[in-house]
Amino acid sequence: MTPPYFRYVLALLFTPDRTQVVLMRRTRPAWQAGRVNALGGKLLPGETPSAAARREVREEAGVDVAEWDEVLVWEDPVYHMHVLATSSDAALRARTMEDQEVFLAPVDHLPEGVIDNLRWLVPLALDRDVARPVRVRSAAPEGSGLTEPPPPGAAGAR
Repeated sequence: MTPPYFRYVLALLFTPDRTQVVLMRRTRPAWQAGRVNALGGKLLPGETPSAAARREVREEAGVDVAEWDEVLVWEDPVYHMHVLATSSDAALRARTMEDQEVFLAPVDHLPEGVIDNLRWLVPLALDRDVARPVRVRSAAPEGSGLTEPPPPGAAGAR
């Protein structure tokens, strides 16, 4: 297996007026338990980031949103994260579908316990003057540590 070992999608689903975003109080993975993050997860083999955002939002929030805009690609030696965003009436119908609470939060007052990166990713996704997608590379050559480690024995495993 060659880097990146994991590919993730983070789906920022905004209300049509762009004042609220659908978030989730996470129970997993362990490092996110009890924290608040956007919807999303791992991309399946051969899946595009847009298809993954659509699937994850359908699975986690019970709504189907077909159109997504790629906002950012975070490149790390261990993972790549694709941040996608859209505004839709579907945000108003989002509901808890699993053991992880789904709720609307105001974009100008994100809740306590929010994953730190959302404090800049949400405004970035709302900024219409930024050329997309933005590409960001982790400053740490060994990876940022914001995900599970690569498989044991894999080149670059920590």
